[in-house]
Amino acid sequence: MNEFGKLLRFYREQCRDPSTGKRLTQERLGDLLFDEIGVHYSGAAVSDWERNESRINADDWLLLLSLVKILKQYGGIKSPEDADRLLESGNYRALNPLEKADLFPGPFEADDSPAPPPVSRESPSNLQFLFKDISGVSRAEFKEILNQARSGPQPAWPRVAVTVIRKFTDRISAFDVLRAILWVWIWIVAYWLVAPSLQWALIKEADAVQTAILYAIGSLILPPLIGAMTGTGKKGFWREKGLSSSLVLHLYVHQGAYVGFHVGYFFMFLFTSVQNLLGAQTAIWSEFIKAAFPIAVGYAGALLIPYNLWLAYGQLRLKDGGIFFVFVLLGPLWAWFFLEFYPVFASPVLGALVILAAMTILAASEARKNRKAKPAPD
Repeated sequence: MNEFGKLLRFYREQCRDPSTGKRLTQERLGDLLFDEIGVHYSGAAVSDWERNESRINADDWLLLLSLVKILKQYGGIKSPEDADRLLESGNYRALNPLEKADLFPGPFEADDSPAPPPVSRESPSNLQFLFKDISGVSRAEFKEILNQARSGPQPAWPRVAVTVIRKFTDRISAFDVLRAILWVWIWIVAYWLVAPSLQWALIKEADAVQTAILYAIGSLILPPLIGAMTGTGKKGFWREKGLSSSLVLHLYVHQGAYVGFHVGYFFMFLFTSVQNLLGAQTAIWSEFIKAAFPIAVGYAGALLIPYNLWLAYGQLRLKDGGIFFVFVLLGPLWAWFFLEFYPVFASPVLGALVILAAMTILAASEARKNRKAKPAPD
């Protein structure tokens, strides 16, 4: 059991359910969460949290805040310090002043309830955080796995690997599987529509129109699919800011997907031009990787652009970044440009120089926008 699980169990067992006069059960806590946020969690889910079999995502701040509220309401958590101790034990942030004032409006009296178990305050390194984020296994869990593995025959690494894989797969739901399948379909569509235009120098003039049309269609339909896959409206950060259902947020998510997609495409076009210039051979698997790059950068853009605008302006308004919706039409414009200047792009050298110039202009416009967004120094 990690520190968060220990404290969650401790504070729950300090709660009293008025309807029974007994200790608050895991099933009852799940029911109270449904009353609070409209999402039902079973007693088994609460048990998994307490035993560290599953972890609450840091983005789901509404759930964490509701847990604190219920534990406080039923007498388990007595003070803001108790709430912060619980949250920080799971590497979540502490309550901010507004949240503390809302949950703990009155003065706090000393009580003689049992002291909570001690909590380790050692901060995980960036590498440990990344490992946990990818595998879903915390440092404490991994240490426990190693200790158990040492008791068996050597070598221990097969048992460690199997246990880590099992813990990772236990966290995968049917929705996660469906999501992964949809990403594969998006990848296949990108390969079919966009990848051929990367090899413009090798395309016959008779096939140029078809290739340009496929690219234009792909550049229009793929970014909205990428933006829809981010699930930005469901993330705790935007729910906390009251923007989860904001039309402006979703517009900027799709704008970011368009910007990132085209940036990723230009990088791959430049890379392919250099590759052809050097006479390097291409393979199907390398073309699949190239098709995935615009998708990955588009996904990053869909997540970053709305957040960066909110960070720069403290709110999301169309007038702050609306000009960049021109990226929606960039695909068809580039397709026309490809056809109009076919001889230029048929040359690996000239094609690479044109794309490099376009990326320079794009980077300069982004730098100019960021410089304008920064507040003037005092």
